[in-house]
Amino acid sequence: MIQPWSLVGIISRKEAVDNLRDRRSVFNALLSVLLNPLLYIVLFGFLNRSFSEQAEQTLRLPVVGAENAPNLVAFLDMYNVDILPPPADPYTAVQNGTADLVLIIPNTYGAAFSRGEPAAVELLRDESNQGTSVAVSRVQNLLTQYSGRIGALRLLARGVSPAVMTAVPVVAVDVSPAARGAAGTVLNLLPIIMLTAAFLGGFYMVVDMTAGERERESLEPLLINPVPRWAFVIGKYITAFGFTILATALATVLFLALLSFPAVQAFTAIQVNVTVRAMGTAVIVIIPVIFMAVALQMLIASYTRNVKEAQTYTQLLSLIGFMPALFLAILPIKAQPWMNLIPTISQTFLINKVMRGEALPLADVGAATAVTLLVGIVGLAAAIQLYNRERIALIG
Repeated sequence: MIQPWSLVGIISRKEAVDNLRDRRSVFNALLSVLLNPLLYIVLFGFLNRSFSEQAEQTLRLPVVGAENAPNLVAFLDMYNVDILPPPADPYTAVQNGTADLVLIIPNTYGAAFSRGEPAAVELLRDESNQGTSVAVSRVQNLLTQYSGRIGALRLLARGVSPAVMTAVPVVAVDVSPAARGAAGTVLNLLPIIMLTAAFLGGFYMVVDMTAGERERESLEPLLINPVPRWAFVIGKYITAFGFTILATALATVLFLALLSFPAVQAFTAIQVNVTVRAMGTAVIVIIPVIFMAVALQMLIASYTRNVKEAQTYTQLLSLIGFMPALFLAILPIKAQPWMNLIPTISQTFLINKVMRGEALPLADVGAATAVTLLVGIVGLAAAIQLYNRERIALIG
């Protein structure tokens, strides 16, 4: 008599062979997962290049009343700012986008400046025009720098050291051993890529093995075999679980390997150096999420009536799964102890720590892994219960 766990192995191998024969499904599953790293790198590369180029290229600045502040105009010219004649209607020009920004120097500027009083200037900008944010930031920084320089000269003229204006100088020191600046930002995308792969890597396979077989009417002949129903569920689950781990590892390695290529680094202007050990640790951290995701997908595919319904609910589950990582990559949220109890969020913070080169607290890893595995076990047990019902093979 064949032992139950031997039957699980037989079922798992049978499902693996069946799915690998359907090369189109395997290709579609891998394509949806492996395209993400490419898309994120291209998108982030264009963004980073755009900001870098705007920060370095000559800034064209229309100025009203340039003759009122020749020294200020000369200072701006020193810092790669091309002073242009003002438009006829500066306010309208900024509002309709024909001018990114306009500097207005009033006629009273010279008199106030000579008396040592604040000599205000106006910088017209359109807050709703995101394309001008870099130019506006450059001009504001230059004006602040010029104002500080003039203030320091005035203090020196009065025999006062300019240092008195800086009571607490702050020197920001980046102590991150592995990720700095833009590199740290782009590595924050890694949890999104890994969670997307965890929820989408085995998605097609899980739906096809349960809801798909039910629609093809091949599930009922399979279930009439003298094999415990739980063996079918576990066998199918092991196949999807292994494939999803493979897809997630491929997506992770592809993303980090692409970022290490000189041509990609030149395109994105980002230097990333991640060790193989860090890659492996990140994959190990995400495995409990894969365990949970595949189990919940098995539960959904067992409960729904057809492939279309199963795809709808599993895609919704995938969205719920990786959206927290997307928000955490954008929002400045600091990790809290209670977040270790929320699957996907806890792994997002843990992977970010791995990418920053920090040591992982064992308590945090233990709590995150235990809760995530518990959710997966409950989902898998519920799927087995559904398989034990006779209506599991009924269509519609």
